[in-house]
Amino acid sequence: MTDQQQAERAAREAATAPIRGQIEANGIALAYLDYPAPPGAGRCPPVVLLHGVLQTKEGMANLAVHLAQRSRVVVPDLRGRGESAQPAMGYDPDTMADDVAALIQGLALDRPLVIGRMHGGLVAYRLAAHHPELVRGLVIGDTPPEVDETRAARVLGVIRGLPASFPSLDAAVAYYQDVLGLSEARARHDIPHDLIAEADGSYRWRHNRGLIERIEAASLPRADWDVLARIRCPVLILRGQRGEIPQAMADRICQVIPDCAVRTVLGMRHDLFIGPGCEQALGELDLFQIRLSHDPPPIASAGDAATAGDGGDGGNGGNGGNGGAPERPAEPGAQLVERLIAAVNGRHAATFEALFAPDVRAVQYAEGGKVREGGIETARAAFGRVFSGAAGAQVEARDVVAGGDRLACVFIIKNETFAATRLAHHAEARATVVPAFCRLRDDRIAELVTFHLHIPITQAADLP
Repeated sequence: MTDQQQAERAAREAATAPIRGQIEANGIALAYLDYPAPPGAGRCPPVVLLHGVLQTKEGMANLAVHLAQRSRVVVPDLRGRGESAQPAMGYDPDTMADDVAALIQGLALDRPLVIGRMHGGLVAYRLAAHHPELVRGLVIGDTPPEVDETRAARVLGVIRGLPASFPSLDAAVAYYQDVLGLSEARARHDIPHDLIAEADGSYRWRHNRGLIERIEAASLPRADWDVLARIRCPVLILRGQRGEIPQAMADRICQVIPDCAVRTVLGMRHDLFIGPGCEQALGELDLFQIRLSHDPPPIASAGDAATAGDGGDGGNGGNGGNGGAPERPAEPGAQLVERLIAAVNGRHAATFEALFAPDVRAVQYAEGGKVREGGIETARAAFGRVFSGAAGAQVEARDVVAGGDRLACVFIIKNETFAATRLAHHAEARATVVPAFCRLRDDRIAELVTFHLHIPITQAADLP
C-alpha cells in the first residue's frame, strides 16, 4: 500500500470512527459500536454486523469500516461477550436473535441488512426467520445450517481445549492459525480484543470460556432447514473455498430459501472478511448492498414467514438469482463487459486499454495469494493467455452483476489447443476461472481485482 493509499485509508477511518453505546434489549444490556452513515448515503440500508463465537464487536472493525463508506453500521457485542451482559440464561441462538431484534427496534434501524459471521450467521438467519419484518437482506458468512454429531463433538473439543493463556504473542498467533484455522491477518486483528497482555509477556483470554462452551453447545448438533425455509428476504451465502459449507449443502440452501445466492470466496477458509483474498467477499457485499438499495424487497410479516412453504422449486440453484423478479435493462457495466470480451478475443490491445481509466489499479490473485499489482499492464496480464495469441484461446463472461459504480462477473478462459501442446504433462487440460470485481468511473474501469483458479477444462464446460 502506497503512502497516499495509507493516508486515504486513515482519513476514511477517522471519518467513520464509531460511537460506543449501550441499550436495554430483551431484558439485558447490549453494548454496541455505531458507525455513522457517510454524507450522501442515500438509499443504502443500515447494516447490523454479528460477530463469531470467539469475537467481540471490535473483531468486526475491518468489515465495519469498509461498509461504513456507504451506510450506517451497528455492531453489537452478542450476549455473554465483550461489554454486553452475561446473564445466567439465554445462550441459545433463538434468544440471541431476539436480543438483536430488540436492538434493531430500540435504535430505530429501518430494516437493516444483517450480516453474520460463523456463529453470528446462525443468529442472523434465525433473526430473519423469526422477525422477517425487521430484516431487509441477509448475508451469512460460512455458517453451515447443518452440523452432524461427529463434527459437533470436534468443535466442542476445540472449545473445551482452549488454553487458559499463551506464553507469548507468537504462541497466540500460532494457535489462532493452527488450531482455530484463522489467517494471520485475522489473528493479529482480533488478539488485542480477545486477549489481555500480562506484564510477563503472556496473554490470557478476555472471554468467559465457560460461556463460550455453553454458546457452542446450545447450537450443536443442528439441522436448521426448517428455519431457513421461513426466510423471505434476499439472502447471500458467502462460503470459503476451503470453508465449512460444502457445495452440496450450498445447493440445498438455495433450494430451501426462495431468494438466495451462493458465492464461493476462492482460496479462503471460514474467515472471509480479512486477509489475502477478502477483496472478493467485500466486493460481493458491496454488490448485494447496491441491489438492496436499488430494489428493496417488500416488507414481510412473521405470519407470512410462518405459513410459507419450504421453498421447494423456488430456489435458484448454487449461484442464486433474484427470486424470479423481472429482468431489468442491462446496466452500463454489463455492456462494458461485452466490449471488454470483444477487445480481448479480437486481440485489440488499444481498444482494451481504452476501457480502463488512465490511473487504473489492478490486482491479480491466484490460489497461492497475490500475484501482482499495478496499472494497465497488470489488467492486461489477467487475460495474458488470450493476448499471447495462442491458437484457440478465448474468454467468455458469466454471472455478470452490475449496479452503480460496481461490477462483478466470472471470466472463463479456455484454450484447448494450447493446453494440449504446452501442458501435455498435465493429466487433464485446464481452464482458467477468473472471478473479477471492478469499480467504475466515467464508464471506465478504475479498479480491477481478479482471482485465478485453474480447473479441468471439462469442468469449465459445466459451470452454471
